Amino acid sequence: MTEPTTAGRAPSDAPTGRRELNKARTREAVASSLRTLLVRHPVADITVDQVAEGAGISRRTFFNYYGGIAAVLADVMRGHTTHLVEGLQTDPLGEDPVASLRRVLRDRGLSAEFLTWMAALNCHGSTSETAVLVERAVWTDLGDWFRGLLVEALPAEVDPVYVATLADAVMSAFAAAEQPWLARLDGRVDLTAEDVTAFLEHLDRALGYVADGWALPTAPGP
Repeated sequence: MTEPTTAGRAPSDAPTGRRELNKARTREAVASSLRTLLVRHPVADITVDQVAEGAGISRRTFFNYYGGIAAVLADVMRGHTTHLVEGLQTDPLGEDPVASLRRVLRDRGLSAEFLTWMAALNCHGSTSETAVLVERAVWTDLGDWFRGLLVEALPAEVDPVYVATLADAVMSAFAAAEQPWLARLDGRVDLTAEDVTAFLEHLDRALGYVADGWALPTAPGP
């Protein structure tokens, strides 16, 4: 990765560019360290000190960037949904936000990296209280982020309760799709194209139930 050019900028701009580049590199190092550890150990057994050591930084530096391991996971997973955010900007939510989201997911899919992180987080099948709390914190963080996107995308006069309900319903659909998908993986983290497709099918079906207003399906899903 090359340093950004300083041509045409005031001298004070150059350090700012370098600082931002260094911040990005630190975040990448932290993510890489955590990813390696997740494949080897249940998330409940991973400490901030281990992540920091693997990233080549101090514990203090880690906390300058993140509040904990769950915050790293949420930040990385948000980063792998940028293409969906862009899709929602080109396909406005309009009067039927769930239908718009389903179209974007069908057109753009989900990043395989996003799903690989989900698989790595759950590959050891840990059901300890700590593991449950970490994953819950990740989904809560992602839910808050998605709610913020909805606030920006929907008309200002929309009932805040509607926005909150929609955000929670969509995040619940993701969580519901995750369960049968993880059962399919059975601890694998080396995802195939078929694995990615399978998750999208689960998610689309879950969002379809949301769109149908919870009308009882005529036949059980696969």
